[in-house]
Amino acid sequence: MWPGVSGMLRALIAALALQVGATHAADPSVWVFTADRLPALQNVDRADRLFVLDHADNALKKLSFPNPGSEVAARDKAMLIIQSPRGHAAIARMRESAEATTVAWQHGIEKLPAVLVDAQFVVYGVYDVTAAVDQIARYRDAR
Repeated sequence: MWPGVSGMLRALIAALALQVGATHAADPSVWVFTADRLPALQNVDRADRLFVLDHADNALKKLSFPNPGSEVAARDKAMLIIQSPRGHAAIARMRESAEATTVAWQHGIEKLPAVLVDAQFVVYGVYDVTAAVDQIARYRDAR
């Protein structure tokens, strides 16, 4: 990763932690955590929130370009890319990834995919959101 980008991502994650903490009060009932590299989940429309954790790496890869030969040319090229629609889209994806990572850390998500219900119950490794929610409902009913 580029020098400075790591620090930028840490600062972004910290800022989002404050924002997510405020959002947390509403406690959506079903949150889903996944990654682009995983198979598609079924019944994702059942989720109130969907967090995809590996967008930042993918977004950074899309911003890369061959070394133009000088620091000034590289800086100019980077600024053009960052200010372009492609750059704005990549920055938005990095923000989404930082938020997803922050929320996953806050809720102790350890594996993917994960379905979190009422910010209390989590099911790992189930690729059908409805099946995961039903599994949690059966657990709650048995208590």
